[in-house]
Amino acid sequence: MIRPPRLPEGGTIAIVSPSWGGPAHLPKRYNRALAGLENLGYQVNPMPHSMSGTYGKRDWLSASPADRIADIHQAFSDPTIQMVLASIGGHHSAQLVDALDYELIAANPKPFCGYSDITVLLHAIHQRTNMVTFYGPALLPEFGEVGGPDVEVVAHWQRTLGDAEPPGAVPRTDWQSVEFRGDSDAENRPRSRISGEPRLVLRAGSAQGPLLPACLPSMSNLIGTDFEVETSGKILVLETPEAPYDPELADADLAHLRLAGSLDTLAGLVIGRTDGWSAVQLEQFHESVLDTVRHTTYPVVAGVECTHSAPLMTLPIGVKGEISGDDLIVTESAVT
Repeated sequence: MIRPPRLPEGGTIAIVSPSWGGPAHLPKRYNRALAGLENLGYQVNPMPHSMSGTYGKRDWLSASPADRIADIHQAFSDPTIQMVLASIGGHHSAQLVDALDYELIAANPKPFCGYSDITVLLHAIHQRTNMVTFYGPALLPEFGEVGGPDVEVVAHWQRTLGDAEPPGAVPRTDWQSVEFRGDSDAENRPRSRISGEPRLVLRAGSAQGPLLPACLPSMSNLIGTDFEVETSGKILVLETPEAPYDPELADADLAHLRLAGSLDTLAGLVIGRTDGWSAVQLEQFHESVLDTVRHTTYPVVAGVECTHSAPLMTLPIGVKGEISGDDLIVTESAVT
């Protein structure tokens, strides 16, 4: 296991856009996010193509695969940079995994953090280098919030990446923010909050094993490839994207994981909070989860604060964790 050096106070953070070119399409939020990091005391170093917003006629890509890969390589090889942060997700990180220089990344370990489609890169890098990567806040969604990033998100992110001690139990919050970020941006106000989705023990038990956080549909992109995620003995933490993703789509993606054998020999399964699904939708989703894993006996917990909405807590990939009741506990340090 390669634990990267911790992110120091005042450290330099590289920004990369491995999938969608969010910074080019959302410049006000991008500038606010940069200021959010700087206000926390960090230095920010955007990579050359992180502000690109199109590749040819494809405006769903930030840049060519070669340019996106070059940015990642530069971020890891530059000794003045202490962390690599994805600007946002998208749908096309998988275009990069077969051309990354994993030896270069392993020789220059540093925290790499993001979520959603960045799942693909986080797991590919962890698989090929055995380096701990981090499923957690991205630049635009979390650090670009009007009024500054949520303090609970920042505190847990800093604790996990900046302290060479086990982060402990994933914090609980009684609130959740599911409002579309574009609406609050347009009105230049913080997103509204509602009562948080409760944690539920869907199947009781305890479990220990390496943590494997992932976005449910993004994890499917690696099935059947040389980068398929090894799940045996792991605590799999699955969370779902925002609308139009819904329980019907989640049901199909869960079946895909089951047919691939990805759910057969887990140590435990944790489901993150959803993006504001109704009580009926939650019942549908939980029924899908339990039906999908009916051939297993490991514990299943839902409603943990790992979500496309807010708050998104930071989970390291590859370090040991534990399920106890409805608690998810990180029992090993993620950095040195």
